[in-house]
Amino acid sequence: MTRCLTVKTDCREKTVRVPDGENLLEAIRRTGAVLDAPCGGNGTCGKCLVKWNGRTVRACRTAVSEDGTVSFTETKAGAIVTEAAAGRVSEGKPSGGSALGEASPQDPELVLAVDLGTTTVAAELIDRKSGERIGLASAWNAQSPYGADVLSRCRFCMDRPDGTAVLRDAIRDQIRGMVLRLGADPARIRETMIAGNTVMQHLYAGISPVSIARAPFRPEVTFTGDEPAEQGVSYAPCVAGYVGGDITAGLLASGLPEKKGRSLFLDIGTNGEMALGGADGFVACAVASGPAFEGAGIVCGTAAVNGAVSRVRLENGVPVYETIGGEPAKGICGSGLIDLLAVLIDSGVVTGSGRLLGPDEAPEAFRSRMGEDGNGNGIFYLTGDRSVFLTAGDVRNLQLAKAAVRAGIEVLLRETGLRAEELDHLCLAGGFGTVLNVRSAAAIGMIPPCLAEKTVPLGNSSLAGARAALLDRNAREELMKLPSRIRYLELSGNGDFNEVFPEQMTFYEEDDEWN
Repeated sequence: MTRCLTVKTDCREKTVRVPDGENLLEAIRRTGAVLDAPCGGNGTCGKCLVKWNGRTVRACRTAVSEDGTVSFTETKAGAIVTEAAAGRVSEGKPSGGSALGEASPQDPELVLAVDLGTTTVAAELIDRKSGERIGLASAWNAQSPYGADVLSRCRFCMDRPDGTAVLRDAIRDQIRGMVLRLGADPARIRETMIAGNTVMQHLYAGISPVSIARAPFRPEVTFTGDEPAEQGVSYAPCVAGYVGGDITAGLLASGLPEKKGRSLFLDIGTNGEMALGGADGFVACAVASGPAFEGAGIVCGTAAVNGAVSRVRLENGVPVYETIGGEPAKGICGSGLIDLLAVLIDSGVVTGSGRLLGPDEAPEAFRSRMGEDGNGNGIFYLTGDRSVFLTAGDVRNLQLAKAAVRAGIEVLLRETGLRAEELDHLCLAGGFGTVLNVRSAAAIGMIPPCLAEKTVPLGNSSLAGARAALLDRNAREELMKLPSRIRYLELSGNGDFNEVFPEQMTFYEEDDEWN
């Protein structure tokens, strides 16, 4: 028996037939709609809330046992933001009207650079002949309903024989849709360059990433020529299971491989990937920072969408906040979470050990904003209507994430025999690195304070590196050589990391020999 399911979002509406008793989250996935499910449907995150025949339910814990309608807001996950150059490409044709790819000096030779992030995907359509950007599209990764991080997606591939194929098709269909939104025919793209972490590149290629999730964490391929050839698709080379093509492409774009001295390249996302070095080579590692900095695992966490609290500061002893787009607060994104945590530590609401005080213990000026959960733990209410707040569990998740990033930095410093103050630059990659308040990051102990004044935001260096490799043969050759110049340090079972990580759980800044 099958049931008739209508899925309504702010982006689409579709009716499908689904097997009776099927999980509602799985049924939604069938339609191509993107419902946020950070835990991948394991029932632990509570984020997959939808309206099902008029009642609010968790999609992952609800069976489709009757015909009906499910509705939710998909803007966070499914909307594609595009910037297209007017008149350059329309319905697969350039402004001159001839089909793309025809031998005409007016026709663009279309290539596509893709930053294949775990959370977001960005695609840049380029005319290779002129180097001109034709359009840029970005969206929440269509694989999000299968989990917020690479491990949950690997688990999906372990649990289902067709898991890799399902995730491959989801991301390829999404990128094809991006190209169409930019006004081009996907069949006319001469070459696509994929730069993403190692798991994401495996999934795009349709290669199982399961070996990366199991010791000794080795990828099936490193995209240095050992992957199955596919016409029209190229990949940035990977260094290891958790240092991927987004890092090699980012290093290429940063120019650090050509610079003397020592700099730290840091990409903070669901994994914290980093490389320390310069013209003489690099040492790299990756830490499992988890998706907390992207809003997952946080009760009121959200992506960087309109209405997300993105900035928090103290004014006259009172926390004030800013939201993206100036809209009413609906949650807190990564930059806002770090700012808020820094404010609460500075104000004594969160202790150095990471405890969020209750209303009876908190400083007088904050008590009206404080509450308690059922277990006696503190809650801090950011908004006047108490709809956006921070819990003790949230603080713990942020504490784990910041400790992982800082411990990775400290291990690289030990490995190279350097002190933080001897570094020339801290280069922050990715969109998060662009909006991050580095003073707040230093205040919570995520980066050494001495590096706050040496920070260089790189923006989307992964996309920039992919673009450079598409347009410049020398840049591509340099990119493909980069893995041989990077020594990977596996942190699983690493004694230094196991020693440093618990030390970095506190919000005190110790003045020891490694800081």
